[in-house]
Amino acid sequence: MALSKIQSESINLADTFAFTGTVSGAGGGKLLQVVGNTKSTVFSTNAGSFVDSGFDVVITPSSTSSKIYVHYDIPVYQANGDADFYLAIYRNDTTNLHNSSLNHFLRLDAGDQYYSTSLSAYDSPNSTSAVTYTIYVKSGHITQTPAGNATATVIAMEIDGS
Repeated sequence: MALSKIQSESINLADTFAFTGTVSGAGGGKLLQVVGNTKSTVFSTNAGSFVDSGFDVVITPSSTSSKIYVHYDIPVYQANGDADFYLAIYRNDTTNLHNSSLNHFLRLDAGDQYYSTSLSAYDSPNSTSAVTYTIYVKSGHITQTPAGNATATVIAMEIDGS
């Protein structure tokens, strides 16, 4: 007969436990892989519509049920502020993962501006092929990402969706 060690108020995590059964009903949520990228080459635009910044990350989901969480940290410089500035994450250069009214928006004051911003998206690509996530930029004035000598970063995480 197997012995059990039961404590009335807690489990002592210093103990060693051997697990031989299975868990059912726990569902997904496990982190399957993490992919990152950095960019220090400056991209500039004053386009009035979204343009590809060239800053992307590629991840290949292991299952069609997988979810992907993408997070960008981007230092930005905008010359002659007092303009609207928008960021969006696109999947495979075709799908804007942000509703057009919910694109990341910044309203800047007059003058040159240096600042840092973040943008995230949670996606269900329904694919086991490589998926590319790219930052797109739209601005009324000259905008540079990343700013000066700074480095922008992106992380894409595959999460088990089963």
